[in-house]
Amino acid sequence: MNPILRVNCVCKSFQQGNQCVEVLRDLSIQAEKGEKIAILGPSGCGKSTLLSLLAGLDNPDTGTVEIDGMDLAKQSEDDRSQIRSEKLGIVFQQYHLMRNLNAVENVGLPLEILGATDFPDLARNALEDVGLGHRAAHFPSEMSGGECQRVAIARALINRPPLVLADEPSGNLDQKTGVEVMDLLFNLCNEFNITLLLVTHNRDLAERCDRALLLKDGALAEFNS
Repeated sequence: MNPILRVNCVCKSFQQGNQCVEVLRDLSIQAEKGEKIAILGPSGCGKSTLLSLLAGLDNPDTGTVEIDGMDLAKQSEDDRSQIRSEKLGIVFQQYHLMRNLNAVENVGLPLEILGATDFPDLARNALEDVGLGHRAAHFPSEMSGGECQRVAIARALINRPPLVLADEPSGNLDQKTGVEVMDLLFNLCNEFNITLLLVTHNRDLAERCDRALLLKDGALAEFNS
């Protein structure tokens, strides 16, 4: 069985004035179905760049990124968008909810984009999964940070993607709420056998994962706490 995620010898650099800055260098990682992997590293080490490559929002200079056996760089933009809709869930630190949509509409958006007609019912079920069935008609401005992040998790998991990318998902929350939200995310990924790639500064969260990796000098290595 192919791994859900396979990154092989990826390099990525950016031009800053006359200088070429190498952010990722010969980076490789593989994630199996249902595996939970934490990626740690200091600010500016390339974690956001890596997530952009994994989501197919950018292409590596060299090397390959494969989601469920598909090389993202070889896909058209439409195909990459389709892969993101079907194969990926993304949870951001800043929630990235649409302010003009209520909770049901935000959660159902990925399915609506795919053309599903039953997305409101599925979105309500997803909100029930995160304990927010009673907030279905509320807008982001009417909800707390923890509730917004629960909505974001429901949106990321609504179509049961094989892979979820989470970028500091508890970073904007107080400790108690952060623990509750992360418990929810881990439990749902376990329930649906979803692979989780978690970018975090929190070592306690990293220890809950099957593996913890440190991104340093453009490459990944085993993290020893």
